[in-house]
Amino acid sequence: MTLDLPTLVPTLGVGFALLTLQLWLAGRGGLRRASAAGLALCLGFALFGLQDWLPAWLVLLGGHWLLMAGLAGLSGLLSRHLLNRAPPAWHHGLLLAAVLLVPALLAAAPPLRAGALSAAMGALLLPVTLASLRLGWRGEPSLRAVALGLLLASLALWLGAALALGRAAQAWQGGIFALAFLAVLATGFAFVLAYFERMAGQMRKLASVDGLTGAMNHATTLSLLSHALERGRREGQPVGFVMLDLDHFKRVNDRHGHAVGDQVLKAVAAATRARLRGSDVLGRLGGEEFGLVLPATGEAGARHLAEQVRQAVEALELRGDGGQPLRVTLSAGVAEAARDDTPETLMHLADKALYQAKQRGRNRVVVADDWLRHSTLQSAVG
Repeated sequence: MTLDLPTLVPTLGVGFALLTLQLWLAGRGGLRRASAAGLALCLGFALFGLQDWLPAWLVLLGGHWLLMAGLAGLSGLLSRHLLNRAPPAWHHGLLLAAVLLVPALLAAAPPLRAGALSAAMGALLLPVTLASLRLGWRGEPSLRAVALGLLLASLALWLGAALALGRAAQAWQGGIFALAFLAVLATGFAFVLAYFERMAGQMRKLASVDGLTGAMNHATTLSLLSHALERGRREGQPVGFVMLDLDHFKRVNDRHGHAVGDQVLKAVAAATRARLRGSDVLGRLGGEEFGLVLPATGEAGARHLAEQVRQAVEALELRGDGGQPLRVTLSAGVAEAARDDTPETLMHLADKALYQAKQRGRNRVVVADDWLRHSTLQSAVG
């Protein structure tokens, strides 16, 4: 295949050069590695632009090899972004087959060579195109542009292959081939946006989620509790709050080390999360203390859930330092919001109920009753 589109070929070369520069200047691991794919595509079109001054075999061989390497590199990068893993081993075999196909077709008739090479490039994009169409609408908004760009590029390459093998006019073949790589270029810029959108999302998550347990942090839990209380008042629904605290957790850290203590916290958080509804919130309030925000849940439902969590934690099969069995328990304080409760007063009430659970021997659930609420209010006023 040769390209005789004097305007589009240099334009594509410049476009991929700008994409390469943007990827390099971004200075991040994934994007910095992607700049190699952009550079390969840029150099490939540079060879096609110099076809009047270079031997035909060098343009055909080097140009197509560089384009294939660029497409494979872009596919690998997008695969890691979409699927969080490298392309399958057979994809590397597909690239090797495509590379070996180029010298084998140097002496072939131009229509056969153009059709076979377009099909090979379309095959290189096929796995990541299918993955982007399946997953692109679930991730960052810019991934939709990535998915559409890959779809357009793949369809254009396969259409170009069909037209070449059908001996259509060479101008149509060259134009469609250029359209395919314009779509690839647009995909590259859309991926840069998607990459930074994901970075921004991860930063927002780090700002609201406890890195060890995956629970919401204290500030986010307080904010979500406030939202639940406002919605409960508006819709006339109860809101429950449960304060959880591991019993004698300091002994776990002292006897087994903080690494074991961290594993205990993660296991407790996982056991708790497994018993929550989608609308419930698990927050880590500090140290070994957790809170549960339970929308549309009254005192009885909150107590029942807290008891389920208590039993699940007591049944955990944990191992201490040296592999010996380790048993942990927790205490819980339960409170249902009154109409005029603030997040702080409701949490304080649940904390008082938790204190009662500790005083009564630990490993139990205590519900804040009217007397406890009254005494809490009195102490707040005093």
